[in-house]
Amino acid sequence: MFKFKIFIISILMTSKLIAEYELQDPSFGNISVEVGVWDAFLNGSISNTNTNTDIKNDLGFIDSKNITSFGMDVKNNIFWLPNIHVDYFILNSSSHSDLVNKRIDNDNFNGTTLSEITYSEINTIMYGYLQRGIFDFDLGVNIKKINLEETVKSLSGTSSVIIKGPESILILPYIALNINLDFMNTIIKAESSLLSIGDNEAKDYKLSLTYKVMRNLYLTYGSRYNSFKSQNSNKINNEKNDINLKGNYFNVKLLF
Repeated sequence: MFKFKIFIISILMTSKLIAEYELQDPSFGNISVEVGVWDAFLNGSISNTNTNTDIKNDLGFIDSKNITSFGMDVKNNIFWLPNIHVDYFILNSSSHSDLVNKRIDNDNFNGTTLSEITYSEINTIMYGYLQRGIFDFDLGVNIKKINLEETVKSLSGTSSVIIKGPESILILPYIALNINLDFMNTIIKAESSLLSIGDNEAKDYKLSLTYKVMRNLYLTYGSRYNSFKSQNSNKINNEKNDINLKGNYFNVKLLF
């Protein structure tokens, strides 16, 4: 009997706690901002008809990098207007390595080299709801702009190249599944964007767990994978860039 009373009291306390998070203003939460840290490993390659240069094993980008990301959500109550999510991150990294008979762009590399990478993305996701409830299905497009610049130069000064990524804007189909566990103030989310056209390919995957700490504060922990392939803008020796980032991230979101 005592255990049963404790069980009933726990349910009442939990119900009261959840009720405190219910939104009284329907427009509350239509705008939110978030900031996060992504602990990601950089991988990929620079390949051509002569050689394949691995970013991790050859250029020396072995350690994970802490990448800062920023995001904004704009939602609305008009069914025919899309919701908008904007996500931005930037990576700046450098490494030293020893290359042997590697040809990148139109230069040969032998000896100690310095490699520098600046890689950023802006993802503008425009989406609508296919279904609302415990299971939410989102469908839309991801307008992606990639900025990449790779510099590889020998310390002896004999060789130096600058490689740039895709210059065009990519439009990817976007799909997401949200599982709303309201009794736990928790949301499980899986989302994906994928496109392959000619020499350009882009992939995004996310799996996350979000906890509602209070009415306007959410914490998210998840795993993220970003990658793209593109042909070198110089189109020398049919050279292609393959870049991917993979790791876990932590976000803080604030609702307004």
